[in-house]
Amino acid sequence: MEWNYFNHLMFWAMPVIIGQWFLGGKIFLANWRAIVFPALIVGTYLNLIDTIAVREGIWFFDVKQILGIYIGPLPIEEVLFFYVTAWLVAQSVVLFLPDSWRHPSGQ
Repeated sequence: MEWNYFNHLMFWAMPVIIGQWFLGGKIFLANWRAIVFPALIVGTYLNLIDTIAVREGIWFFDVKQILGIYIGPLPIEEVLFFYVTAWLVAQSVVLFLPDSWRHPSGQ
């Protein structure tokens, strides 16, 4: 059961990631800075806020549902959730930007 959170995260995220890369892999590679830096900034912010929430007792994690690897008070799955979510949003924004706003993708 300790793999539940991780498995659900992968089941939710991987089809979207694969689909986005199928549609826009060349665009993502040409515009990687517009994906990586916002995802890191937003993911870090969300993890910091989540750290405060956990420390304040607003919520907790069922130890039977997680791997038991922590970064501060957050299980690794929670940390990954926020970075993966931020990454997906950043990729979506880049994918749907008008061509004139993106770096050429070599297509």
